[in-house]
Amino acid sequence: MQQYFIDQDLKVNETIVLDKEIIHHLRNVLRKGDDHLFRLAASDQKIYLATLKDDKAYILERLDEDNELKRDITAVVALIKNDHFDLIIQKLTELGVSRIVPLITSRVIIKIKDEDKKIARYQKIAKEAAEQSHRNVIPSIERVITLNSLDKYRSDHNYIAYEKCDSDFIDLDDKGSITYVIGPEGGFSADEIELAAELGFKPISLGKRILRAETAAIFVAANIAGANI
Repeated sequence: MQQYFIDQDLKVNETIVLDKEIIHHLRNVLRKGDDHLFRLAASDQKIYLATLKDDKAYILERLDEDNELKRDITAVVALIKNDHFDLIIQKLTELGVSRIVPLITSRVIIKIKDEDKKIARYQKIAKEAAEQSHRNVIPSIERVITLNSLDKYRSDHNYIAYEKCDSDFIDLDDKGSITYVIGPEGGFSADEIELAAELGFKPISLGKRILRAETAAIFVAANIAGANI
């Protein structure tokens, strides 16, 4: 069932005006008429069942659903080619990540000409993925950072993936929030790993095989999510 996020609280048995984007999607894209049922995710993170009435939504009932993970996950991911980074945002959103932070490192080759436009694009991808996966909230897409700002995104447990590291993977039995960092196609330099370690990020291994950046980002999120469903 289609879900939409709206920036207001809702009450059962009330009728609200839907914005033009939602109406366009329901009427022109999905070609739905009156009495069509759909879901609304309110600003208080509650989910409601609604029906379409003359380009308005009549709120039928509140759905007792909490589709968020039991712990917060922040993914700090180095920028890679646009379509691959779009995929990362989409899949991390579906997997339940709370916050996604684009990262610039010494080996990132992507050049950002208009950061505001880029972030707006990423936010739109996250919103659509959150609707598709029936999340209660849309993950936050942060501004682009460098490794020097990693300490601002620390959680209870903090990790950085490094292909030359023999350390174990994340201890999935640990409780509390997690931040993990994934590098670009060329990986991190030794100096960058040292800097991250000084900022409290433990180097971890993702196994014997070298993973693409997008695979690594999704792999870590999927493992954490699988242990915290």
